[in-house]
Parts: sequence; C-alpha cells; structure tokens
Amino acid sequence: MLDLSNKHLLPYQFYRTQVTNGHPDVLFHWHQELEIQYVYEGSAQYHIDYDYFLSQAGDIILIRPNGMHSIHPLPQTSHVTDTFAFDLDMVGASYVDQVSLHYLQPLQNSQYKFLSCIKPDMAGYQDLKDCLWQIFQLAREEGRHFELLLKSKLQEFLYLLFFHRYVIRKQSKDSYRKNEQLRDLIDYINQHYASALSIGQLAEQMGYSKTHFMAIFKEQVGISCTDFIIQVRLNKASQLLLHSSESILNIAQQVGFNNLSNFNRQFKNYYHCTPRQYRQEQAIKKD
Repeated sequence: MLDLSNKHLLPYQFYRTQVTNGHPDVLFHWHQELEIQYVYEGSAQYHIDYDYFLSQAGDIILIRPNGMHSIHPLPQTSHVTDTFAFDLDMVGASYVDQVSLHYLQPLQNSQYKFLSCIKPDMAGYQDLKDCLWQIFQLAREEGRHFELLLKSKLQEFLYLLFFHRYVIRKQSKDSYRKNEQLRDLIDYINQHYASALSIGQLAEQMGYSKTHFMAIFKEQVGISCTDFIIQVRLNKASQLLLHSSESILNIAQQVGFNNLSNFNRQFKNYYHCTPRQYRQEQAIKKD
C-alpha cells in the first residue's frame, strides 16, 4: 500500500531511483498500484510477469496492478528512473460507470495487462512521453489546483495506452492459478526466511514434484528458488547491518544462515564486499 500521509491525500507516490554500486536491488514483489517508470540513463534487468528485458534510456516501463516484478542492477552500470505509482481509485475505478467497467476494473482485476516496455520508435511514444512529462511536473511542483489536472492527465495517459493497443488481455485461468500459488509461496518465504526452508517442503506446499516445482519457479521468477531464498535473506541482512548494531554472526543467524563462512561468501558474491565492509561503507555515506 502507498503511504497516504501526504498533504494532498491522493493515493500516489512519485520518486526518483538512482542505482549506484548495485543498489537498490528490487526483489520479486507486487502491489495494487499501477506503476509507470521512465528511464533517464543506464540499464537494468527487468522481470515483469513473464517478460524479461534490459531497460534503456528513453524507455517507458509499465507495471500493471498486482503484477509480479523485479528490477536487478547490472554490474558497473548506472540506472536512473522516475516512478509514478498510483491506485486506480484515483481515476475512478471504484465508481461504477462505463469507464470503470470497461477499462479500469479489468486492469485492477488482472484481466488486462500492459506491454511492459514502450520504446522511442514505437507507436504513440511521443504523445505518451509528453503526457508523462506533464504528470511528473505536476507531481513534482504541486502547484495551485494541481490535483484536478493530475487526475485528467492520468486518464489521458491511460487513454493513450488503450488507443495505441498497449493494453492486452491477460492469461488463462490456469496461469492465473499458478500465479496465485506463487504469490502465496513468495509470501511464505518472506515470512519464514529465518527458518530452514527445503525445496521438498516448498514443492509439497504447491502440490508439485521437486523437479516440476524447480522448473516452474525458475520460469516465473527468473532465478532458482534456492537463489531467491538467498537473495531474500541477504536483503534482510543488509537492512540489519544498516539499522542495527548486532554482530555479523547474530545477523547471519537471524536471517537463516547457520554457517558464518557461508553467509560471508554469499554476501560477498551478491554485494561485492564483505558484510563488515558494507556496514562501514554505508556508514561513511550517511556521514
């Protein structure tokens, strides 16, 4: 959910993300808001539903409500984006009329999805970019009566997406069921990362054999289940290194690593520095 503790009380967030030294690394997740990103420079590896691609400067990237997605930095590569994420209620999804029934509710309920990446040479790109620029400017400046114009520009942006056929019907019921199972499993991993998690246990939870489970997970998430669990644990560890004074051994144990040497090795493979170096470097940046 978006933080609504803002002075305008509208259900949106607008922010800039700048990747440096491989951070931030956005793990597989989802949220109910529609998310629009514009890439100013650099590249990153995106995984949105079943789409995999490397972003490039000028890309407009679309993430449907409740669409599963991750964004991974590339080594020694910057990535600068602006993001506008908003709840479709902001443009009337909960109000029962033709617009809501034909366009907004099917988006909210996963009957429709977006073409994930719109590039500069694609149909309608300049109109979409111009409209997006106005959305960004309104959100950035928050001038007099901006809320009224912001809502209309969001509706215009959605109109352009439908008009240029960047909104398409989504998946079969079987694919939807698999996605729901996977969401439940990822929720489970995020809640129980500190416990011993075996592939056999997780496969049984989804009702698959180990072999089929491993294939399905990698197909949908883009990495193996084992690697995903390690990433979740390392992400939690990095937060504890920044925001607690716990020893590295205690942090390793708290996030599910029983072997300190293995924790140090995995951390260095992922963050390209030791846990101690990471804590020191981030402390220097804060100062």
